[in-house]
Amino acid sequence: MMTEEKPQVPITKEGYENLKKELKYREGELRKKLQDTLNQMRSQGDLSENDGYTIAVTDFQTNEDKILTIHETLENAVIVDKKKATKVDVGSHVVIECEKGNKKEYTIVGENETNPLESKISYKSPLGSSLMGKKKGDTVIIETPAGKTECKVIDIQ
Repeated sequence: MMTEEKPQVPITKEGYENLKKELKYREGELRKKLQDTLNQMRSQGDLSENDGYTIAVTDFQTNEDKILTIHETLENAVIVDKKKATKVDVGSHVVIECEKGNKKEYTIVGENETNPLESKISYKSPLGSSLMGKKKGDTVIIETPAGKTECKVIDIQ
């Protein structure tokens, strides 16, 4: 019988550490809080008409599912080492200049690390995937809802 090989998950060192912290919180403090709420709702009598109990069960199960997902991600994680970048890769900080001179900066991260507020985009996102492998000076066509936009890679760190 063949064993299925798990896909490797590229992740930055910061993202890996953040996942470990989240896992510790979910397995400890959050799990206990959700279990306490579940027990409290269970003690209120008829469970068939207890919406609080139904919500508590859902919240508890959602947390358990997330714990399993984080465990799997950490087991398959490949920490991307930041080295002197000559081309865009996971962990790269990229500056692009698009039409009309608009400059934008992004950090290319693993799927579980994305945060648009911090300009952290997944290497699998449309923008991230179009930047992967590009070098300083390369031009890239980015698909946006408004149409295609041409951008130039200004800097990679």
